[in-house]
Amino acid sequence: MELDDFRKQVKDALDHLYDAAHLETHPLLTRVADAPTATRVTRAQKLRALLKDAIEQLRPQNDLPSGAPEWRSYLALRYRYVQGMSQVEIENELGISLRQLQRELHKGLDALATLLWEQQSAPRARAERELENELNQWTLARQNCDTRELIATTLATLKPLIEARGIAIDAEIRADLPNVFVDATLARQALLNVVRLAVNQARGAIGLRARAQDQHVTVMLKVENVAIDRAAEDWRNAELLCRAQGGILDLNQDGDIVIFLPRATQARVLVVDDNAAIQQLFERYLAPQQYAVIHAQDGETALRLAAEMQPDAITLDVMMPRVDGWQILRALAENSATARIPVIVCSVLQEPDLALSLGARAYLKKPVERLALIETLARVLAR
Repeated sequence: MELDDFRKQVKDALDHLYDAAHLETHPLLTRVADAPTATRVTRAQKLRALLKDAIEQLRPQNDLPSGAPEWRSYLALRYRYVQGMSQVEIENELGISLRQLQRELHKGLDALATLLWEQQSAPRARAERELENELNQWTLARQNCDTRELIATTLATLKPLIEARGIAIDAEIRADLPNVFVDATLARQALLNVVRLAVNQARGAIGLRARAQDQHVTVMLKVENVAIDRAAEDWRNAELLCRAQGGILDLNQDGDIVIFLPRATQARVLVVDDNAAIQQLFERYLAPQQYAVIHAQDGETALRLAAEMQPDAITLDVMMPRVDGWQILRALAENSATARIPVIVCSVLQEPDLALSLGARAYLKKPVERLALIETLARVLAR
């Protein structure tokens, strides 16, 4: 979300400052309020109090004369939104024209939105970095997990919040839903974050559907007539938690939340690199994710193994002896037996456009980080 959109949300919340029904599901709650509270009333009260407090933070120093211009924007905001005075009343109170009042309100709203934007951005960025660092150091304990049980546990944990919000969840989960291969702790937390976000933003029933789809199990949440805020803390945290274990969090073309979790099956990845250390590194990255890694150190071997073994994906280095990565990529694309295998080019060269133009599905700059490789593989396999 950009600052301009955030400003519009602040303006809308101020326009409905004393409308509890409007504030209780306001999208601003997911960005500027602390952990969601259980009841609708307290959610509206929390947002109202936060906005009033932010306006007070714009109050000039007391040593300024009461008639100083610095007071006008602050007083215009307080009179208009906190005290509910009409524009005519404010004009008379401040002794300014309607046009000048509108300028002061616009100026004050800009200052208020910027203040709230900076207050919510700094700690969230810091918290996100901390979570990402923790996940990079986390020892994954991936195992076959019952998808139905993961979903049921999540809904049971959030039951008090769901009931307090008066939200009905229409769950449709197939009895033959396959297991997923995930870290149960991270998967439960990711599901909890996503369902909580949906519950807090919903204004009616939520549809929950779980299906098997190729290499993944998808969990879809349909929240009617609500634009899900991808900048919300719950979304950002869930996105990182999914990425850490080969999953994906996204919105489909209808605006529904979709979580892709890897099925408990073993996908094969052909790692093409003449550097044995890189091959070993990629295997350390991928083995805990239940990928079977196949190695090739030259172009001829890579093309033969790709045609014979039909891997689910290929990672391809560019700087290869004799036959370089670009030649291998073209040969893979021109061979009907290998043309459909997704290729991820991994190189120290900054050539993403060339890689994509030659048929690669993705490009990763070396040195390749573990999370980046896991996330990219999950994404190309989900297509």
